[in-house]
Amino acid sequence: MKLKFDLPKGQRINHSFLGFTTFEGDWIFNEKLKRWENGELQKGCIYSSHQDCNSVRAFRRKLKKAPKGINFTLVGRWWNCDVNGINK
Repeated sequence: MKLKFDLPKGQRINHSFLGFTTFEGDWIFNEKLKRWENGELQKGCIYSSHQDCNSVRAFRRKLKKAPKGINFTLVGRWWNCDVNGINK
């Protein structure tokens, strides 16, 4: 797992994030089953490409369970303070 911060060391923010998301392919997060799926929609489930996450530490934990080889972005509340991660 590799993380890439938008800000340099000393200016990074490690808390108060909005959540993480992906823009690659048709990956969606199934809220009912609590897992990432590749575009297979089922009735009665809530889908989104966004998952709640408030800190970099939680992002690392959740990135381990995310699909391998897909880029995810931890969206910050402030401009230019996002964190990008990929599960290898």
